[in-house]
Amino acid sequence: MHQGFTVRFDVVSATPERLSFDDAQILRLESAAVTGHTCKIVVVEPRGGGAIGIEELRGHVAGRLGRVRRARQRVAFTPLRLARPAWVDDAAFDIREHVRPYASEAQVSRVRLREIAAELMGERLDHTRPLWRMDLVGPLQDGGSAIVWRIHHCMADGVTAMRLGEQILWDPEPETGAAEPDRWTPDPEPSSLSLLVSDLGERAGDLARSLPSAARRAASPRGWAATARTAAALPRSLVRELTPLGSSSSLDRHIGRRRELAFTSHPLEELRAIEKAVGKRIGAHVTINDVVLAAITGALHGWLGSEGTAEHLRAQIPVSMHSRDERPDALGNRDSFLFVDLPVHEPDPVRRLELINAETTVRKAAHDADALYAFFHALSRLGPVGREAVRAASGPREFSLSASNVPGPRAAIYVMGAPVAELYSIAEPADRHALRASAVSYSGTMHFGLCTDPDALAGLSGLAAGLDEAVEELRGRC
Repeated sequence: MHQGFTVRFDVVSATPERLSFDDAQILRLESAAVTGHTCKIVVVEPRGGGAIGIEELRGHVAGRLGRVRRARQRVAFTPLRLARPAWVDDAAFDIREHVRPYASEAQVSRVRLREIAAELMGERLDHTRPLWRMDLVGPLQDGGSAIVWRIHHCMADGVTAMRLGEQILWDPEPETGAAEPDRWTPDPEPSSLSLLVSDLGERAGDLARSLPSAARRAASPRGWAATARTAAALPRSLVRELTPLGSSSSLDRHIGRRRELAFTSHPLEELRAIEKAVGKRIGAHVTINDVVLAAITGALHGWLGSEGTAEHLRAQIPVSMHSRDERPDALGNRDSFLFVDLPVHEPDPVRRLELINAETTVRKAAHDADALYAFFHALSRLGPVGREAVRAASGPREFSLSASNVPGPRAAIYVMGAPVAELYSIAEPADRHALRASAVSYSGTMHFGLCTDPDALAGLSGLAAGLDEAVEELRGRC
């Protein structure tokens, strides 16, 4: 009897770290068409010694993995999927499986680089290993290299992917000391039984902690007031954000695994000049994100044609809920969102920006992103009911496309002493949301990345060209 008690104690003593609700929900979104990862394309200038070598890159990354434990952890599922998966150390971790060369017979052109990145976007990451991989592409025609880096979205969102890059890939200075030798020893892999038992213990602990917390809130007049304010604001936020579209759009297409990418870039100075000129004209605070959305709207205005401009298009805009004091190695997802109607019907580019600014101003002033974050996390406690509510809010009648804008490094960065010339972020489309637009700012430039399934939507390069035209239109009117 004593031995039985001891065994049970050992099972629960080492508690694995569970995926958060957000991370687990993203993992569930995988399907035959959705691979679940994001992609960073890091274009590196040539060095005196030529392009980056694969063994050199492997050594560089391997020497830094001790900074981020998650980089050598894989996802472990509980029996019958009764609880959220856990992060466990991968005892068989091999850097050669995560930093690999892409075989190319000749120098790689920019067109070919896009094709390679699109091909890799359509490949699923191996779930028996940590969910990230770098493919080294090169040499490019200018003698440089490109790193196509896929990171599963359950591991990192836009903000935390940039943190991961700071920790294991790039540096703020061209000359940095070698990383200290990494003496990593993986923790023993938990058994299926221990994963299940630890989940029961965590749930009981959460309940024990939540009851005193609820009692304190119930006894606090200040807590009453905060709860009342949240409850009063929530219905307005839900109506504003979750009222369905009248009909689906031409972007409502089923997708497969094939991907097509398109890129374009614009100096941040140009976007800031537009931001300031329109803000002064209308007497309101216009943001760079408003300008980005207006440029995307202008591109869609021309790309969709006369029939498309009569549609009601709505964009889902991710909003980061990360705090500024989080640890540098903190990963995972903490995103909420806003829905913004895109005035693709409006022919005047400045008027488009004014309409977008008016809408985002109302939503931000009302703290809609905070209300939605609280609402959907409260629903998460309802299990299947909560998951169904999240699914309903992700349908094609709620929004037409996703458009994100993530702040990247403000100053130049380097990979093993070589300057990074360009940094693109690519997110994959979803079924019945066949277009995805991503922007990331880096060292004075806004880099745009577009992604679709070419079997669902054709002519993505035309949309990128339209984005350039939309920015020029705004500049010409400001």
